[in-house]
Amino acid sequence: MPTAHCVSTTDGFILEADAGFLELLRRGEDEVIGMSYKDITYPEDLGRSEAMLASLIKRAAPVRLQKRYARPDGTTVTANVYVTRFDNPDRLVSTLFWNEEGRELPPARLWEMALRARRLRQVRQQEFGNDVAMSPLGDILNCIYLAEAEGRVVGLGEISSETNLSPAVSARWINYLISQGAIETCSSINENVQFTQLGLKKMERVLSSGYEVPSSD
Repeated sequence: MPTAHCVSTTDGFILEADAGFLELLRRGEDEVIGMSYKDITYPEDLGRSEAMLASLIKRAAPVRLQKRYARPDGTTVTANVYVTRFDNPDRLVSTLFWNEEGRELPPARLWEMALRARRLRQVRQQEFGNDVAMSPLGDILNCIYLAEAEGRVVGLGEISSETNLSPAVSARWINYLISQGAIETCSSINENVQFTQLGLKKMERVLSSGYEVPSSD
């Protein structure tokens, strides 16, 4: 699973990096430690990174963005980045997701909307209980979308666990989505469930609608 973590100062100098972060940048630890985010960010994305740092200085809430990182061989890699600030010590902790298989990551705002949708479901469960009627189809779609957005692979077991649905119910809805041409299983339902191009477009329209202001007609 392509996931990386790093710790930096609030002005963007890297203090710690895990193996995933070194893999993402294709650099050694001796190169990365002490580097500024400006040294590894694709030039056209520097403004977005600077705005993120400025917002974290004003508030400690997590920030999400999508940006490109420059590698030593001249190539770039796009990653979704989740950054949290800790006041004591005053540090930034970043979690990054990317995809090496050539499939484009979704826009960061749609990834964030999927995270919001999952959080809303969790709060509904906490406040009203698990017996409250909720759409299992929406939970499954959101689970698959988040996995693709974060570069993960999910099968029936992961989907059942993340959505709190039984394998039988999950499998029934997955097969329904397959029949609709929205998702596909590259190997088997137990190992790899992902969107088709049609399904991805549909899901992106659903998530984008959260940013639209409904008309009064």
